[in-house]
Amino acid sequence: MPGVRIVTVTLNPAIDRVMEIEQFRVGQHQRGRRLGWYPAGKGINVSRVLAVLGTRSIATGFVGRDELALFEEFLEDIGGGRVVMQLLGVRGRTRENTTIMDPILDTETHIRDEGIEVQPEDVRRVSSKVAMLARDGVMMVFAGSLSPGVSLGDFRSMLHRCHDGGARAVVDAGGKALSAVLNEDIWLLKINASELGEVTGMPTHSQSEVVAAARSLTRDCAGNIKHVIITRAEAGAVLLSPDACLVARVFVHPGRIANTVGSGDSLLSGVLHEWSRGAGWSDAMRRGVATATANAVSRTPGIISLDDVREFWDAAGVETLDEHGEPVTQ
Repeated sequence: MPGVRIVTVTLNPAIDRVMEIEQFRVGQHQRGRRLGWYPAGKGINVSRVLAVLGTRSIATGFVGRDELALFEEFLEDIGGGRVVMQLLGVRGRTRENTTIMDPILDTETHIRDEGIEVQPEDVRRVSSKVAMLARDGVMMVFAGSLSPGVSLGDFRSMLHRCHDGGARAVVDAGGKALSAVLNEDIWLLKINASELGEVTGMPTHSQSEVVAAARSLTRDCAGNIKHVIITRAEAGAVLLSPDACLVARVFVHPGRIANTVGSGDSLLSGVLHEWSRGAGWSDAMRRGVATATANAVSRTPGIISLDDVREFWDAAGVETLDEHGEPVTQ
């Protein structure tokens, strides 16, 4: 649908630090090398990657007042003016997350801070912002966890305001926040296979199991989840929608993978970028896995290369699946 506007809502922003430590061991003093330090949070990541791909967005949500300028400068620099900043400054410091990459053991260790304790007036402000931005022709992307002080009821209320305003709600959340909104009207839900298994109680190890679990999710929820994207790491991503069941993936040598932090956000950005320009789901999923792979091979965390996106677009494959999750033979 050409002309669609995208708004990202980040209710628990972060500054991501990525460290490289060879043969990382818990409880020892070790020398490391910083690979990246940049403003993040899942919604911020989506706006950042959309901007690199050439799509404008509005970024709202919370950020610590002392870090507001840092976020604005980063997104202005990397996004080339394609991100309209409407983040709300709150008291307290923005959390810092740390990822430890071990190139010898080939492991990633993720340490996640809890986040800013926001006040009731902060929640009211961001809820009003959501209501103001939610209009026909807008996709509202609620991505990431909830800051302490944002209740599950607050989150559901924001989705109600989104729906009442005529916007399409896109949700990429985990844990209790995910479970709390499954009965709401959601235009697109992005979820990983492990989360899908947790909320449905069904196995999600194989592609056919993922499709079966996704069908049960859309069938059993009291709300209206229209489209579901399930990410499966190197196995690609599955889309289940009323008129399509697809799997998209890129086969890349494991030695090229540098850092998977943010790959799911990049996948969602690629899908929304392509779909908002009027593409069908096949091309949208192809762009999604190409962008996610470009993120994974980047040696500079937080930065993706359009050359890599183009390379993996050419390498990506998309298959139509039958109702059992098996490829449809032509």
